[in-house]
Amino acid sequence: MEFPITDLLGDEQSERWLLEHFHPDGLKCPKCGAGVENSLKFRLARKSSLQVYRCRDCQAVYNFYTGTLFERRRFRPQQAVLLIRGVLKGEPANVTAAELELDYISVLQLRRAIQEQAKTQQSEQPLPDSEAESDELFQNAGKKGVEHFDPLHPPRRRANKRRGRGAYENDRPPVMGVIGRGSGQVRLRVVKDTQAATLEEHVHRFTRPDCHVYTNEYDSYNGIERQRSKVAHGKKEWARDDDGDGIREVHTNTAEGMWTGLRNFLRPFRGVSKCYLDGYIAVYECQVNLRRISPALISALVKVHLTIVEP
Repeated sequence: MEFPITDLLGDEQSERWLLEHFHPDGLKCPKCGAGVENSLKFRLARKSSLQVYRCRDCQAVYNFYTGTLFERRRFRPQQAVLLIRGVLKGEPANVTAAELELDYISVLQLRRAIQEQAKTQQSEQPLPDSEAESDELFQNAGKKGVEHFDPLHPPRRRANKRRGRGAYENDRPPVMGVIGRGSGQVRLRVVKDTQAATLEEHVHRFTRPDCHVYTNEYDSYNGIERQRSKVAHGKKEWARDDDGDGIREVHTNTAEGMWTGLRNFLRPFRGVSKCYLDGYIAVYECQVNLRRISPALISALVKVHLTIVEP
């Protein structure tokens, strides 16, 4: 995902960015809705250096952070901008906290809050493509960060070595994904298992009825109500030409590339908790589908009680 930072040389430029992206419709009084032009410049916040306004009509006091996840935080504008960038780029919270000289717990809490908002931005619309690929990934994700008080169930000292198909219960939660061959759009969801009902629901939900779906040979796909072509990975078959035009169109290589990108996104975190995995997946989906941020997206990610799903 591209994130424009070349012109963010100081807090003044960052303030303009915050105003554009946190309040794309303009800064307003949170109580009566009057525009900022109807407010007095009350004072400058000591730590954040933000301008604080007092509404002439209702006397409410507010600033750029009011009504957002950053409310009551004392981050300087530049810190707020770079923190959002770190979350969307997939930087670990400890790295972001160290670089911006912020408290680790504060950064972690904000990252999780932004990830929760990102889940509301995952499109529920089916892919527009006439051809799509469906596949599943089994991601090692246990209970990282959760204290184990039971001595009979101590935390693992080594990585999860389970192989093959996993499930949420054995700390290998499946991630179901479909990707459009033409648009490159993806629909990713963390699921409890890969039984037929789960896979069918995901494919039917996120593809058009006339979509040609390419999958592997997994039996759980047998019941999908779509035209389907499958490639037999178990027989060392990776691509096949069914129509004789010299192009091996039957494959799931596009989906495999999607998983490579997801693994690369998750790798810097050195393991994630399965309790928060869906938040990481949501941010990655935003990366793939949008490629470049927009004021509407940032506003939706930081505003409290605001949902704006981009097409």
